[in-house]
Amino acid sequence: MVKNWMLSVATVMFLVTPVTPVGAGEPSLDSITIGAHYGFSGVITKIESGMLFINTETSLQPRTVSPNKADRVGLHDAKVGETVNLLVDSGNIMIDVSRTDRFFPDHHFVVGTVRYADPYWQEIQLSTPEGTATFEVDAMAGSKLSMMPDGAPVTLELDADNVMVDIHRGR
Repeated sequence: MVKNWMLSVATVMFLVTPVTPVGAGEPSLDSITIGAHYGFSGVITKIESGMLFINTETSLQPRTVSPNKADRVGLHDAKVGETVNLLVDSGNIMIDVSRTDRFFPDHHFVVGTVRYADPYWQEIQLSTPEGTATFEVDAMAGSKLSMMPDGAPVTLELDADNVMVDIHRGR
C-alpha cells in the first residue's frame, strides 16, 4: 500500500501548513492538502520512450512525466511498479513528482514583478528587491504565464533546481 511520507513546503506567503506523516491506521493519503496543493501517491504502470505513466487512486487517467522532468527529479532510472509521490495544484496540474523516499521540502518562493514572460513558456524574468532574476519554467506550469502580464506582482514557487513549478498573482 502507501508508504509513510510527509510533504512539507515552507513559504513566505500563504502556504505554511505542515503535513504530518500518514500511515496505517491514519486517514487515507488520497489527498493531503497544503494550501492550494494536494499530495498523493501513484504507481508507475508504463514507461515508453522515457515517458512515465503513473496511475493513482485519485485520477481517472494516468499522469505522465516527460523524460526531461523525470531526469530533473531523479527518476531517470524509474521502474514499472515503483510508487512515487505527486504534488498537484488546485487546478489538478502536476507541480512535482518524487520517489517515496524523497519529499518536497526544497521548494522555495521568490516575490517580484514580471519583467518578461517568454511567449513559448521557457523562462520568466522578475524584478525583485535583490535585482533582476530569470528562471526556467516547468512545461506543466508554462500555461499559467499567459495570465501574467508584464508588471504584474507575483510569487513564484521554485523546485530544488530553481525551476518555476507554480506562480501566484499578487504578493
